[in-house]
Order: sequence, then structure tokens, then C-alpha cells
Amino acid sequence: MSAPDFEAVRDLVKSASGIHLHQGKVALVSSRLERLVRAHGFHSFTDYVRFLSGRQHGPEFTEFIDTLTTNHSGFWREPEHFILLSNTVFREHRSRTRIWSAACATGEEPYTIAMCALAVGACNCTITATDISTAALQTAREGSYESSRLTSLPAGWRDRFFAQNSASAKGCVSSQVRNMVNFRPLNLLQPFQQMGQFDVIFCRNVMIYFEQPTREALVSRLVSQLIPGGFLFTGHSETLLQIPPGLTYVQPATYRKL
Repeated sequence: MSAPDFEAVRDLVKSASGIHLHQGKVALVSSRLERLVRAHGFHSFTDYVRFLSGRQHGPEFTEFIDTLTTNHSGFWREPEHFILLSNTVFREHRSRTRIWSAACATGEEPYTIAMCALAVGACNCTITATDISTAALQTAREGSYESSRLTSLPAGWRDRFFAQNSASAKGCVSSQVRNMVNFRPLNLLQPFQQMGQFDVIFCRNVMIYFEQPTREALVSRLVSQLIPGGFLFTGHSETLLQIPPGLTYVQPATYRKL
């Protein structure tokens, strides 16, 4: 991949998703896109990028973003957030808790939230889970995971919330857990006022891919979707450099709306 080709790819990705690809990603981007270049019959990255530039709302562009999006996730990841959710948030919202898992990737985060709710008897919890990647959302909706990925769950949760598929050595999320989560596609760069108000927003381990101005603008918009007293959880590598107006610090990567 030539330097001009990489710059063109970087511009397309940033304008569409906010993700900033630094120079160290050239080899990764080249290897991931090479398959798509061949699959669509192009002989160069230049021709492929030119083709994409005119189809930014088509399936080929969605495929392009899916290929370059990192969808790493895990169950019970950064457990301090789930402990606070279980011990504090659900106790304060006995009647109803609305939670948004933004950038939910392959579904482990929202399913962990649902399991937390069920474990403490918070039956009126509703979870909206969104991601820009349609491929990741498809995996999330299927709710089937390699058994090795379930080892970090608290004791007893695997047996309680998963059905074992002996034929594939996978664990399938139970219908009770699955029914609490509504998955939908969403680009965090686009307006999301229609999402409504939430008691809790998880937006973790996605802002590390954004430049600081994009990150600050997103946090401000997320805060506007929180009810007063609502919680915002970010990734532990995304601690806010400056706490924006309207938020107060609770614990690492945890903030509350005033």
C-alpha cells in the first residue's frame, strides 16, 4: 500500500467513523484490505479506494468499515464497573433502569450487564446495545461464544446464564439474558438524540481510537443523553483529561451527571 493510498483510506475511515489510523497501522490496514481488493476484482488499492469514495452509503463501504474496525471485547471486562452497577446503580433504580452499551462490539458487554441485573433481581432493566460494525452485531445477536471466553465470568454464572453446545464446544447465551438486550447499528459520529435518556451509558474502549477533539465532542453528546444522577463508564485507558461540565468523578473511568 502506497503512502497516498494509506492517506486516502485514513481520510475515509476518519470521516465515516472518527477512527484515527496512525502511520504505524499501514501494514495492518494493507493486510486487512488486500482480501477486499481481490474480492472486488481490483488490481490496486488506488482503484479500490476510488471505488469506495463514491459508495459511502453502500454495502461495500459497510464491509470496508467492518474490516478495519477492531471489535475486541470480553465478558466481565473491567469488573469494577459491573460491581458498582450491581451494588449501587440497580439498588437506586428499583423501578426501572435504562442502560446503553455504546460500541458494544460482539456483545459481551451488554450481556454481562444483563447477567448483573438478573443476578441482583433487577428485572426491569432494559439494555440498548449499538455498534458501527454490522458483522460484530451479527455475532452479538447470535450470542454464541467459545467456551474459553467464558472463563472470566463470576462463579456459577456460566451454568446459570449459558447453555452448552456440545457439538461446537460453545456456550450460548440463555434466552432470559438475550431478551434483555436490543441490538441496533449506530455510528457514534452521527446524531443520536433519538436514543432517548438513559440511567447508565457504557462507552468503553472505543474513544482510544479517536483524536482528542472527537473524543471531547462525543463525551459531551453522551452526557446529554444521561438523566441527572446517571452514570457514564469509559474504558480505563480513556480516563478523561478534563472532566466536562455536568459530570463529577466517581472512581477510575466512572463519572456521574450532576
